[in-house]
Amino acid sequence: MLNSKYRHAVVAAGLAALIAAGCSLLQSSAEVTPVDQQFMLTAASVGTAEVDMAELAEHQAGDPAVKAYGRRLAQEHTRINDELTQLAARKHVELIKAMDPANRTLYEELTHLNGKLFDREYLLAQMNMHRMGNGLYESEAQAGEDADVKAFAANNSPAGVEQLRLAQSLLGAQARVGR
Repeated sequence: MLNSKYRHAVVAAGLAALIAAGCSLLQSSAEVTPVDQQFMLTAASVGTAEVDMAELAEHQAGDPAVKAYGRRLAQEHTRINDELTQLAARKHVELIKAMDPANRTLYEELTHLNGKLFDREYLLAQMNMHRMGNGLYESEAQAGEDADVKAFAANNSPAGVEQLRLAQSLLGAQARVGR
């Protein structure tokens, strides 16, 4: 099981590696700046991880509320990913729809858990991912250069804020009942 500090470090390192790798993936044919391309590439990778982990939660969570949270995240992130794919096509940015190495490691760790232990580790991971993801979306919404990409980030930022709030609430509820 990943401890909280290690999990946070893995997610942070993964996002840093994804950003660094993204620099080599920037596309000259894109109709947006490198800053906006980087946001789009990172958001696509994190979005892929969110859907895959949410689908895992639907099957491996012990608490029906965590299963429902996973189902909700799978639906919401699928919608966001589809919207990002359409935006990327209009802007001639080719997205790579694969998890970054850190989220792949986290996903693999979660596949070995189920029930109460899965619930706790999944919710902690969601809190870390959404803290970082929310920062990514908020940064793009404020400092992005392309109006359409900024609008995408601004329009979808509230979903991440709510998903973080729900993860915190679910984890708190589990602690109160001794799960």
